[in-house]
Amino acid sequence: MISAYSHRAGTLVRLDAGAELSSHDLLWIDLFDPTGEEEKAVEAMLGLQVPTRQEMAEIEESSRLYEEAGARVMTAVVVDGVARGRPSRAQVTFVLTPDHLVTVRYADPLPFKNFDVKIQRSGPSFDTPERIFIGLLDSIVERLADILELTAAEFNEVSVRLFLDDENRKKPSRAEDEMQVLVKRLGRKNMTLGFLRESLLTLSRVVPYARQEMGPRADGGNAVKLKQLERDIRSLAVYEAELSSELRYLHEATLGLINLAQNRIIKVFSIAAVLFLPPTVVGTVYGMNFKHMPELEWTYGYPMALALMTVSAILPVMWLRRRGWF
Repeated sequence: MISAYSHRAGTLVRLDAGAELSSHDLLWIDLFDPTGEEEKAVEAMLGLQVPTRQEMAEIEESSRLYEEAGARVMTAVVVDGVARGRPSRAQVTFVLTPDHLVTVRYADPLPFKNFDVKIQRSGPSFDTPERIFIGLLDSIVERLADILELTAAEFNEVSVRLFLDDENRKKPSRAEDEMQVLVKRLGRKNMTLGFLRESLLTLSRVVPYARQEMGPRADGGNAVKLKQLERDIRSLAVYEAELSSELRYLHEATLGLINLAQNRIIKVFSIAAVLFLPPTVVGTVYGMNFKHMPELEWTYGYPMALALMTVSAILPVMWLRRRGWF
């Protein structure tokens, strides 16, 4: 699908889907899951090659940042699907020419939807391809910051449930089930942070490359905004590293609490085995079918065996309690 935008009447407007593309009138061409015919139409209009989906997925820096026919081609990774609980990575390619911006994407991440809303509020500020490009980058960085804030809030919730809600847990089985749920939640957050880390890495290369390539052509406002984006990306990268460290700690703490709960269960069975072992020995001795066993003919032999089994069970209990085992 092709979405074309032009600056008219002092604002950036989206043209109708059936409108004919004319290169002199357009500022931004957004290719969302384009067909081969749509790619060829844009390539013929601009006189350059649009990267394919396979080329966008390549991880070499030379494949993500390069210049072709006077256009700067930059590919960044955007985090998608966080709101749906299924985080994923999505590649977005920016083809920036002096007169046009072309974006190629095969997903519909939230920053692009937010940018449409931003256009309605401040359309006059997006009157050049460079400003549209910087506005999209700013929307992507804002979304990454929101994801980090949501992740930090969820880590805080997990910490409270792990370390402060012990008195509210009812049964050990319930607690163990809750721990397993927390491990899965932390696993999903680990996926999110991994995609977010990759996105910040690509953006930390795209922004300096764009600022360097624009050079003296960038007006003062664009240069300042690009520098601000660089600072924001660096600060988000530091914050992401701190959250990754907290994630590792919470994951290890959760697994440690699960191991402690399992050890308590094993300890109970071990104590039960110790308690029942002496009575079992006594019962086994007097269950033998030997001919010469004086107690078998004794009137008080059976009560004596019961008493021995009872005493042999009580003594280990008293000894274990003195040792503080339970």
